Amino acid sequence: MAHKNRLVFKIEGPEQNDHQLDLSVFVKKTSQFLDFLKNSAKESGKDGAVFHVVGLSHASPAIIECEPAGQDFSAATALFESTREYLNCAMKGRAHELSDPVLSSMEKLARYDSKDATRVEIQAIANGAVDKFRFDDRFRKVLIEARNAEERVVSTIDGKLELINIHKKANTFKIYSSIPIRPPVACKFPASLLEDVQRALGKFVSIRGNCFYRPEVAFPYKIDVWEMTVLPPSEELPSLRDLRGIAPGATGKKSSEQFVRELRDRWAKDIQ
Repeated sequence: MAHKNRLVFKIEGPEQNDHQLDLSVFVKKTSQFLDFLKNSAKESGKDGAVFHVVGLSHASPAIIECEPAGQDFSAATALFESTREYLNCAMKGRAHELSDPVLSSMEKLARYDSKDATRVEIQAIANGAVDKFRFDDRFRKVLIEARNAEERVVSTIDGKLELINIHKKANTFKIYSSIPIRPPVACKFPASLLEDVQRALGKFVSIRGNCFYRPEVAFPYKIDVWEMTVLPPSEELPSLRDLRGIAPGATGKKSSEQFVRELRDRWAKDIQ
């Protein structure tokens, strides 16, 4: 019989309380664990996946055992794998590659005082193999450094506008690039752009603002939007045939073939 995928969340109380947890600490850390799962689900595009509690105990430590469930079990299994991947990514020193919501929820899990708890840990169990991720001081330092090590650049990004969230004035959306390797970018927009953003849902747009980059990552992970322009549908863009003859003197006395060849040679030299 195959082993089921399972996440185990452990919290151990402080030594001065014989490792017993205060209820408030238990509720707070459990809520943060749930937020981490929700952010992992959103990041991996598996919002419909859920976890069922299959084990619950409070001895020393308190333990919550969860299994992926829901109508789409394959989506739940994929969420388990992506959650484990995010944890492994952070533990291996690549926390700067994580999205801001996932990284932030991990950091909150790692924040606790010794008078409240002595250990917070997630175990990912798959096919009998156990990966342990302990949210201790060392791990918290790695997460904080990753959050602080960012570069801010004013730039323009194009992509498809999706997933608008205005709940409690969150005012966010995501930009999905036509480039497969570029992950979606979280965008925060001012209230003055709300109507424009709503009208642009599902359309390709060009946005300009503060772009935030993680170290050694080519694409921004979030943008504070200043301006937005809706791009015309591809069928409305001019074709090469439409452009023919539009600027007859652009190449001077050179033939178009010679003009393009010299441009290409110049670009090649600039890249070298």
